[in-house]
Amino acid sequence: MKQLCYLLVPLGAALIIFGIRGIIANVKVKLLYEQPYMEESGSFTVTEPGNYGIWLNGKQYSKSPYGEFGLQLSIKETGEMIPLNRPLMRTTVSGIGTARMELYTFHADAGNYTLTRTGDASLGDRLLSNVGKVVSRKPVDYERFSFRVYPHGSVALWVVHSFGSVLGIMLVMWGMLLPHYL
Repeated sequence: MKQLCYLLVPLGAALIIFGIRGIIANVKVKLLYEQPYMEESGSFTVTEPGNYGIWLNGKQYSKSPYGEFGLQLSIKETGEMIPLNRPLMRTTVSGIGTARMELYTFHADAGNYTLTRTGDASLGDRLLSNVGKVVSRKPVDYERFSFRVYPHGSVALWVVHSFGSVLGIMLVMWGMLLPHYL
């Protein structure tokens, strides 16, 4: 029975490696396009069909323009609008000096697209931005913000990889401790 408990250690180590590799793969996605906030519109090309996310990127711990804008995405050649979907839970990624928040997701086929910043923000975004106005009275430095387009990673995969890492750590600990108590 003790020998079977020792098998939990390599199984747990494999789960830890699987989980950490998955988390790193979700974090290290290739930037497809970046548009400074000050530019009203810009064009980019999608080479592989799939799901993508539009992120607001900027200086961490500074007042953001969140709630002051809306976004529209259209096919460059035809002008056909692409529906933008709000994620159920907005993902944020923080670095040392910058942070980014996923605003919208969309499905795109290969082709050329135009991203346009509009002045009509949604009611929910405007209400949340009012909280930021109460906290900080400083003006927004618009030059420190940009919109970025990345391939969209599934939240379900984040959960699976995180759970796998935690389970792996628990299995390694059990595999090392249980034989001493049996």
